[in-house]
Amino acid sequence: MKKIFKVLTVMCFMGVLVIISCKKGLKDETFSVYDSSKLTNPENGNQAVIGAYAALKDNGGYGYYAGFLYWLYEYPVDVVTTTITSRQGIQLDQLTYDASNSVINDVWVSIFKMISRTNEAEELINGIDYAAKGSTNALKLQNLGEIRFLRALAYYDATSLWGDVPLILKSSAHFTEADQNPTLTKQADVEAAMVADLEYAAANLPDSYASNEVARATNGAAKALLARLYMRQGQWQKAADMASQVMGKGYDLRTKAEGGLASMFNTNNRSDNEFIFVLKSSNEAGAYGINSNSFGINSTPWDLNRGYGNFPIHLQFYALFDKNDDRRNTLLTGSYKTLYGQIVNVPKEYGGLGGSAPDTVLAKYVYNLKYPAVNNYNYAGFNNVTILRYADVLMMRAEALNEINGPNAESINLVNQIRTRSNLPGLALTGFTKETLRDAIFDERNKEFFMEGRRREDLIRWGKSASNGATPLLKFKQKVVPLLRDQTTYSDAVNYQFYPYPQNEIQSNTSLSPSVNAGRVK
Repeated sequence: MKKIFKVLTVMCFMGVLVIISCKKGLKDETFSVYDSSKLTNPENGNQAVIGAYAALKDNGGYGYYAGFLYWLYEYPVDVVTTTITSRQGIQLDQLTYDASNSVINDVWVSIFKMISRTNEAEELINGIDYAAKGSTNALKLQNLGEIRFLRALAYYDATSLWGDVPLILKSSAHFTEADQNPTLTKQADVEAAMVADLEYAAANLPDSYASNEVARATNGAAKALLARLYMRQGQWQKAADMASQVMGKGYDLRTKAEGGLASMFNTNNRSDNEFIFVLKSSNEAGAYGINSNSFGINSTPWDLNRGYGNFPIHLQFYALFDKNDDRRNTLLTGSYKTLYGQIVNVPKEYGGLGGSAPDTVLAKYVYNLKYPAVNNYNYAGFNNVTILRYADVLMMRAEALNEINGPNAESINLVNQIRTRSNLPGLALTGFTKETLRDAIFDERNKEFFMEGRRREDLIRWGKSASNGATPLLKFKQKVVPLLRDQTTYSDAVNYQFYPYPQNEIQSNTSLSPSVNAGRVK
């Protein structure tokens, strides 16, 4: 941590001072020294906010939400697997990772870069008199709300992946010697700070922005993230209430008439009323290193559209879908024609069309089409990456209400909105118990949110609910172990709820020792 917060302090503030252009994307303007006496205008506050948003992709391509975060959220569970060419991915996928895994380290660094940027930005904005410089105090409060939302999001990911983490809520100008090597803060205390940030953000952020600013945090984004946090904590009534407040903000599902989910994820769809908060990407030349994501090029195979194929999906996942489900038929490669003229089909035993050589090749995997890469060689993903969307809010409320009251008409109606949008019949209320409706909700979540970073946390929350908190890894073990190449890899002595703290962090932070990873690795 000393390495991050001491060496990168100037770098993080450099990222805070970013100028945004609708035509040119994000462009860094570098200042070698933080001179608060010169950064006194509201425009400097806005630059600080944009710089904080830029940390969501941590230099584009693979950084943070542009890619590596999803390696940690998707690989260890039961939908995505990996190819033999991705060594770090194989370790995550097969649960053989340890503290030296480079992706674990990269995500840790990205998260704390974001936290550092938000802390520096908060300090800067607090020191600017917006009203006296021709702006308004309302804009100052909005900018602070955006910063605090982003800090809460970073801490949400940190606590989801590691549990206890250092809690740092001040700029480097106010660091003490102890802050250079911070100790771990209990997850509950970090979450309390997140609640404070999100409540502040919700009170000061607008309901919407102009269409060209769709990727800025709104009141609805703050409340949706707060609902997600309450779900993770098992505070069902708070989660249901917060989701209800988001449902009153004018969001809706992209309908079948509008093209459904496939059109929402289309590269040309730059904004949509189902998006609550996204990482906005760019289709400009050279965007890979600035304002893009790696999902498109990694999600599909070379013989389909020159993708890298590093996120293949188990055939068993394809087999879960009804044959009429639009999500299967438009967002997974059940059947496609290769660049070389062959047809690749899912085998019949997994619900596919099957076939035989020489005209047909049977698929070993299916691939995700939510992040399309359209035959390009610039290795950039051009579509937005969804961080919060309205369908998730509906499903959170459905789940929370079931946990409170058992099967109820509203939960069924909310789930059915998701199902009917994908060409499936609605569920009937009769015949469900709390347990079976819970299972149905998680089954629907799996099909709706695959490759959106939700499955790992869903399995842990499902295990907690199904075991009354006694066995959080109940569903994780049940779903993941059968798909491991070597099932003996899984160890009941390892707490897969949390990753090991990165070796680089242990070596640079004198408050930590290798013993901190006891029970997190074999």
